[in-house]
Amino acid sequence: MKRKPKLLIIGHARHGKDTVAEKISNKMGLTFRSSSLFVAEECIWHQWGSRRYNSFEEMFSDRVNHRETWANLISAYNTPDKTRTAKTMLARGCDMYVGMRRRDEFAACQAARLFDHVIWVDAIKRLPRESKKSMELNQSDADIYFDNNGPSKNIDALVCELQLQLSHANYDVNLTAWGT
Repeated sequence: MKRKPKLLIIGHARHGKDTVAEKISNKMGLTFRSSSLFVAEECIWHQWGSRRYNSFEEMFSDRVNHRETWANLISAYNTPDKTRTAKTMLARGCDMYVGMRRRDEFAACQAARLFDHVIWVDAIKRLPRESKKSMELNQSDADIYFDNNGPSKNIDALVCELQLQLSHANYDVNLTAWGT
């Protein structure tokens, strides 16, 4: 029986990770939830945000101004179990984790073999890199590279290629449902 692949999607802030995940979800029927939203609800709002913001929505929309703080709060949430966020998201039905940033969490998830593939989304030709204080991972941590520097149709083509690759590896990725 085929199973759905477990994917980790990483890359710098605003480089298109969630967009890639949405396209994969639509094409292959894989599920995901924004990891930022997940950890905001799981720990950040209760531990930090509720004392600083009038609403959850206000805190969430301002996260870009506090990337390092968020990264530190997520790291604390994942202590001592560095796989906590990933395991919880996967256990709650997500096939993709989008946005991991810490080296120790990545290493723990790799050691636990939680993901079948790691995808790096790169838009470095048109957007800046993220500070190493909030993003410790890099392209060499991934086994699949998505170049997001050009038109969106390029991402669509990469998603189709990924679907074929995963199908050939005997994963359930809705290949016949899309007539490919």
